Amino acid sequence: MEIPEVWLQAQASVQTQLDSEVMAEAAELAEAQWGEMTLVARFTQARGERVDLNVCGSRCTGTLTEVSASGEFILLTVADGESARTRECLIRTSCINSARGLPRGLAPVAESLARTRIGFREGSWMRGQWGNRVSIRIQHCAVLGHPEATHVHGRVAAVGRDFIEIDNGERIDQRLVVALASVISMKVAQ
Repeated sequence: MEIPEVWLQAQASVQTQLDSEVMAEAAELAEAQWGEMTLVARFTQARGERVDLNVCGSRCTGTLTEVSASGEFILLTVADGESARTRECLIRTSCINSARGLPRGLAPVAESLARTRIGFREGSWMRGQWGNRVSIRIQHCAVLGHPEATHVHGRVAAVGRDFIEIDNGERIDQRLVVALASVISMKVAQ
């Protein structure tokens, strides 16, 4: 028994319509997934990757090492331009204007957040820098009468819950206490 041509055309038409409905549904699902995606999730997915960042107008390129549990900071390993050594740089995610080098695929948001919540803590990292020389870039900085200053340099003398104290060579009662909320980035000089 031969299948009529009309029946084959009708079946092909139904299949085409089903295919287009499936494609439209898949597109809506992908759009919804992208709508739930966060920059922190994208950074989490990029751990170990080389990224190129614009941080408050300055370019910072390096390997993304960690994303803090709070999602407020990332840790970048950057090459020291003057030597073959690398340095760590802690960068506030809200100060990142743009990023290149992030993987394109959708990161499972819940999984990314769960991994960061049990991982790297910026406060612990900062306390680990105790005694190290650092350069801290601060938002709207006018340090000690130097309105053109954009960075604070010195040794980490203390790290509190919401501040970092820098020994910048002044007397102990003149140490600079920097609010963590104003930190754009912190690079270890070592």
